[in-house]
Amino acid sequence: MHAPNRAKSTTSSRATSRSIKGRLADSLSALASAMPPASHRITVSNLCRLAGVSRNTVYRYYPDVAEAAHRLNRRRGASRRLAQQNTLRALRSELGMLRAQLAKLATLVDHYHTEAEELRALLARRDRDLATQRGRGHPTVVSIHRTARRAPDSGERAHRSPSCAKLRTFEPATKT
Repeated sequence: MHAPNRAKSTTSSRATSRSIKGRLADSLSALASAMPPASHRITVSNLCRLAGVSRNTVYRYYPDVAEAAHRLNRRRGASRRLAQQNTLRALRSELGMLRAQLAKLATLVDHYHTEAEELRALLARRDRDLATQRGRGHPTVVSIHRTARRAPDSGERAHRSPSCAKLRTFEPATKT
């Protein structure tokens, strides 16, 4: 009578063993597919929690499943490092392009700063000329008008901003 019970428990234990191993395998594949490679590591604790098995059982009776989880983490770590290297390479390339753009912008700033200095010098000269004319007693009417762009003289710069206003001075008509 006792012999059939023993056989039954051995069969039951084998079935349970297969179902535990199946649950562990299903949990491992679920964890592997649920987490992207750059995500967190797959731990034996997470695997056991998902399968409903204790860690002690996995390490004692199913070390191959624990080793498979560790192997999967190593592979995922290598792909994570590769992804990080690719990201780093892309960031370095973008940094190079941004540095080139910054150099171009610095050149433009230099150009416009030089233009502004030239315009300040022209305004200062105009102010000196006006002060000189006022000192002689000649009344002068000064107006600012936008003029059409004309061909540059030999002494002028070829590039002028169209928004710059050309200053004209008008001498009063003299009586003859």
